[in-house]
Amino acid sequence: MGQSRNERILEIVERVLDPDERIEARGVCWAAVRRPKVPLLLLGRHQYDVVLTDRRMLMFSRRRRRLRPDDVAFAKRYSSLTLESAGGGFPLARHHVTTDTGRRLVIEWRPHHRALARRFGTALASART
Repeated sequence: MGQSRNERILEIVERVLDPDERIEARGVCWAAVRRPKVPLLLLGRHQYDVVLTDRRMLMFSRRRRRLRPDDVAFAKRYSSLTLESAGGGFPLARHHVTTDTGRRLVIEWRPHHRALARRFGTALASART
């Protein structure tokens, strides 16, 4: 019997972890890259599997049925991310994040993953101090 998607994700993540880095949480989010003069409502969001470690965030595309190592869509250390704003709107919690390369992202979390959203926000805040 084949591995579950969760097992495949964890297997891929464990290959890139530092020796003393640990996985803290896993879930799902919606994300989009912000573009100038394009309203948030019109941005094309995509769903991603998310893994949070004690040092970084990794996002895996959910477009394919079968997960491959090149499905890692985003992998950044918290120190290279800046939290511009966070909102707990209904029904989705939202984070506006800027990467060290200037890319602006909108990451949205369903109610079921609000604890993951809070953990992500806390990790970004603690990385800046």
